[in-house]
Amino acid sequence: MGTEVGRPNITGVPEAHAEALKATAGFGTTLVTEASNLARYVGRILGTAPEDAVGLVIGDPLRFVRTAIATRYDGLLSETLRRRNVIQTEPISPSVALPLLQAAYDEGRPELQALWVSLIASAMDPSRAGLVRLSYIETLKRFDPLDAMILKERAERTGEMEPNPASFMARLLQVELDDVTISLDNLASLQCIQMEKRQFYFSMTAYGRGLVRACAE
Repeated sequence: MGTEVGRPNITGVPEAHAEALKATAGFGTTLVTEASNLARYVGRILGTAPEDAVGLVIGDPLRFVRTAIATRYDGLLSETLRRRNVIQTEPISPSVALPLLQAAYDEGRPELQALWVSLIASAMDPSRAGLVRLSYIETLKRFDPLDAMILKERAERTGEMEPNPASFMARLLQVELDDVTISLDNLASLQCIQMEKRQFYFSMTAYGRGLVRACAE
């Protein structure tokens, strides 16, 4: 007995799309399952049915890696929304969602994944969606983990940091001062901080504070 064309299978992707995936990619049912799962995660963010997201993952040579990362994000995202007490989410505009998802799913380092999932959660939260700027996506793509840790710690501290902010961060994060200096140079180039005339002193910019608010847990 034949299969009805367009009928969704257990993965949420219509059989016609699944067969096309199988025939095109040549990796059999494993590919169909992986692509279907990734499509489900993308569809969740876009607020659309999984089958509508299939076209976004067909032909992606890293879809297996991204599906594993997406699985982790899916759990973190649910946890973040639950912690923020977000009951009703809203779909993210494709103009924001597509570059956001591509950048997030390319990142495998846990320290930066935490920022990406917070930014995705903010974009889905009706009360915080306005905090998310397209430029934040490009900025985070140029972050290394130490950059993120320094920016977060600097945003949370209002008192004096002795003997100076850079040395304070090096001691707090247990890294070399040279490594902190490299991160400060990068953060300054991204307009997240402003270096002061005194050596090793820096302050947050309005842009940096906005990025931290958008990525706040």
